[in-house]
Amino acid sequence: MSRNRAMQVDFAAGRTRSTGLGWLFCAIGLAAAVTAGFGFERALAERERLDGAVEAMASQKRPRIEDPLRAKEQAEFSKMSRQLAIPWTRLLAELESASADMADKVSLLQVQPDADKRIVRITAEVRSLPDALAYLERLQKSTVLRFPLLESHERLKDDPEHAVRIKLAADWQT
Repeated sequence: MSRNRAMQVDFAAGRTRSTGLGWLFCAIGLAAAVTAGFGFERALAERERLDGAVEAMASQKRPRIEDPLRAKEQAEFSKMSRQLAIPWTRLLAELESASADMADKVSLLQVQPDADKRIVRITAEVRSLPDALAYLERLQKSTVLRFPLLESHERLKDDPEHAVRIKLAADWQT
């Protein structure tokens, strides 16, 4: 059989009084917090000072010690950049057009552009010297090429048709 006993729960316990030892620990904790705060403030000030010193050092211009290998690579990179920036399309289109106008008489063999000097050297084969002069006249009418000149010519003895190999040079405009 069960017995019902009433259970009593006391939710409001009686107050205990603070002791001197509790107050002492509270004072020690408060002093430690104040000391940590001042230490943190000093650390922030030191960090700001060091950041300022680093920025001042970074802004100073120091003479750079050049590495010869790096300087050579940089010069090659600059030259390559200039080569890639040149508008080759107009030059090649003009040479193709001139060769197409005289396709049965001229065979374009080689085009050697010199980007630094703005000169293009052209090697071609023609059937005869008058054809070479006609090709030169055609190039002189070009808006892209300036002052095309015949540098050399030679008759090819090994060729059964005895073609003439010519070398031309011209300045070109971009």
